[in-house]
Amino acid sequence: MSPRARRIRFVGKVENRDAAALLLAKSGDVVLVERGKPRLLVVRCPCGCGDDLLINLDDRAGSAWRCYLNRRGLTIYPSYWRDTGCGSHFIVWDNHIYWCSGWESDESDDWYVTRLTEDAVQAALPADCFVQYEKLAEQLDLIPWEVLQACRQLVRKRLAVAGHGSRKGEFRKASDAESSGSNL
Repeated sequence: MSPRARRIRFVGKVENRDAAALLLAKSGDVVLVERGKPRLLVVRCPCGCGDDLLINLDDRAGSAWRCYLNRRGLTIYPSYWRDTGCGSHFIVWDNHIYWCSGWESDESDDWYVTRLTEDAVQAALPADCFVQYEKLAEQLDLIPWEVLQACRQLVRKRLAVAGHGSRKGEFRKASDAESSGSNL
C-alpha cells in the first residue's frame, strides 16, 4: 500500500482508458481521457489502496463531475466518495486533495480565497433570499469550491448568513442588524 497522497499529479491526456492506466504510477496520479471533449478522469486512488478510480466527466454517460483545469491546477466538483473498496471520500481543488470525514472536510489554511473573490461573491449574494453556492458559482463563472469558501469567509465576517437544515449550502447577504451583531 502506497502512502496517502495530499496532492494530485496530472500526468497527461490520452484517448482511451487502457492508455490512461499505463501512465498511473503513484497514489494521486490523474490522467484525462479526452476524445473531442473530456470524457473521464482515471485516478490512482489517493488513499494508497492501489485501485484506479473512474470519474465520469461526460453527462451523456450518466451523472458527471465537473472538471476545471487552469493555471492553479486541476479541480473536480463535487467531492468523490467511494461507496465500495477503501471508502475514500475526498475533494480535489487546485491539485490539493482534501480528505473528508462524514460531512466535514479536512479544512486547513489552504481553504482560503482572495478578497477579490470574496468581494465578487458578496456583490452577487441576494439580501432577500438564500441562494445555493453552486448557482452563484455558475453565475460568476467560478469554481464551486471557491464560492463555498468565499461564503464561509463572509459568514465569519458577519457579511453573509448561512442556511441550516434543508437550506444547508445556501447563503444570503447579512442584514445591517446581523452584520453589527445585534439581536433583534
